[in-house]
Amino acid sequence: MSIILLVEDNRIAVKKIVEYISRISAKFNVVSFPEAGGALRYAKENEISLFVLDIQLEDYKGTHLAKQIRELPEYKYTPIIFETALAGEELSAYRDVKCYSFLIKPFSEKEFTEVFTEAIGLSERINRQGKTIQIEQKQFILEYTTADIVYIEAFGKRLVIHTNNHMSGMKEDTISGYTLAGMLALLEGASFVQCHKSYLVNTTHIDRIDKTGRKIFLKGFPDAIPVGNKYQSVLWGKP
Repeated sequence: MSIILLVEDNRIAVKKIVEYISRISAKFNVVSFPEAGGALRYAKENEISLFVLDIQLEDYKGTHLAKQIRELPEYKYTPIIFETALAGEELSAYRDVKCYSFLIKPFSEKEFTEVFTEAIGLSERINRQGKTIQIEQKQFILEYTTADIVYIEAFGKRLVIHTNNHMSGMKEDTISGYTLAGMLALLEGASFVQCHKSYLVNTTHIDRIDKTGRKIFLKGFPDAIPVGNKYQSVLWGKP
């Protein structure tokens, strides 16, 4: 469930925004704070998908809170929506912190829904594309964007990581010191499943599945990936 952090000191406004979001989807958990300090502490301890910030708060301005949020590496690109009664003087501050959009009070449910839907869509794309993992080897560290990893295969005590992206094309790296189970744990939250005792696949790269032949075909890769008996139910159950 995606966490939406709402920082607003007006209880009526909080209730209204929570109702708006609940009507968009039940998959969002709205957590609200009336003051910036508590909200910042919460953001440091939890994974936030989108911020909705009022400008005037109990302790200090929402624009200052936004700057503090942007200083945290994990929230460098997370969408921020400002809500304010000011239509002019704060706009430069909005640009400074690269907010996604702003809503001028009073705003309608339609206005909120349009801005929120676009912003959360951006957040979801960033989360899918931007997550990286680091693989430590003896003399160097390899870093991968998880969306670029197509599949991983095991050869004895070594793993081969197959990647594909529009910049470098298809690539493979052989690594040691990791197991498939360890890689699956490292990739937690991404779209990976184990389909065979020797293979992990990224389901977003699947082109088609041959259930009869128990094979997976991946986009851009000529060789089929086998599906083991004990892994069929997990794979067939993936959307």
